[in-house]
Amino acid sequence: MRGITARPALVVLAAALASCSLLSHGDESAYEYRVPPRTGDGWETASLEEEGLDEERMVRLMGDLRRIGDHQVHGIVLVRGGRLVFEEYFEGRRMSLGRYTGETGFGREDTHSLASATKSVTSTLVGIALDRGALSSVQQRVFDFFPEHADLVAADPRRAAMTLEHLLLMEAPITWNDEEVPYSDASNDLVRMFTSADPLRYALSKDLYAAPGALFDYCNASTNVLGDIVRRATGRRLDHFADTVLFAPLGITTFRWYRMSPDVVLASGDLELRPRDAAKIGLLFLNRGMWNGRRVVSSEWVDRATARLVRPDAAHSWAVSYGYGWWHLDLAADGRTYPAYTAAGWGGQWIAVVPSADLVLVTTGGNYDRAEPMDARRMLEQYVLVGLR
Repeated sequence: MRGITARPALVVLAAALASCSLLSHGDESAYEYRVPPRTGDGWETASLEEEGLDEERMVRLMGDLRRIGDHQVHGIVLVRGGRLVFEEYFEGRRMSLGRYTGETGFGREDTHSLASATKSVTSTLVGIALDRGALSSVQQRVFDFFPEHADLVAADPRRAAMTLEHLLLMEAPITWNDEEVPYSDASNDLVRMFTSADPLRYALSKDLYAAPGALFDYCNASTNVLGDIVRRATGRRLDHFADTVLFAPLGITTFRWYRMSPDVVLASGDLELRPRDAAKIGLLFLNRGMWNGRRVVSSEWVDRATARLVRPDAAHSWAVSYGYGWWHLDLAADGRTYPAYTAAGWGGQWIAVVPSADLVLVTTGGNYDRAEPMDARRMLEQYVLVGLR
């Protein structure tokens, strides 16, 4: 399926209920590491040993996941030296349009929601639109793309100063609440955006509680406005543009991306990709915009998007900084510090890039209603980066 889109249920971000997770190879004592197969999807594969990673540590990771039991990790994909070296999938409830399908278990060909890791993909599409001249600068004013909503600027002149960069950096202080209010509540702002006859006007009309650029405020509205700016600048709906300029060059042929209206894609979340394909996004950035010798996005954009540009607020203190849709971490292993950046999403969705170790780790999961008992950071610090050669 290429580019399936659908209008989600109002509970598109509904939590997956817990279910017992089992290793794909059965009992822990029977687990044997296997080199991921080549499937013709563009990945070269290699063994952990060939790429200087400790196989014993990764086997231990699998054993520890087995001991945790209800870990709700759905998939792990690890890339080093540009080659796929580790790939495992697990039991877990499969969801569609925010609802449990009645099926369990994930495999290589199954797509998985990236939740807010989608924001890093939307940011990448902004960069490609800039590379192609459809956009001229991240300093362009947001409301220049929405002349039909000029009355909103008249009502609050601070809106006139809002730029694309404010949206990319989460520095557009829009009064917005879709986290403290459940998705079953009609007053939830994302639910109201979905059900609005004009989703973009709904987002743009929300009050500003400070001047643009004054502070960091992580907000789904900002990325959804960005997605529609790409549509208006390029003349192509966001998912169609993504298919042509990003997914097709990476050999990504299967994806699902929900829409809020016939023209407006949910740019802030719930893009579904296979974990192998999500890892291609990570490797694209690790290689500063190149894929198999082809330039997909400019190195200038990659460098800027992944720079440590702003400090997150206290609610996101797990990260040391934020760029254009990418979070930053300082990982610790074997007495060393490994700076990393990651696309991160609710439930355990990570595309983590560690440039100094030349690796990418992708995880998918279903920990929507609790802290992750085995998150990607712990995997990296305690298993992947230990004993690295």
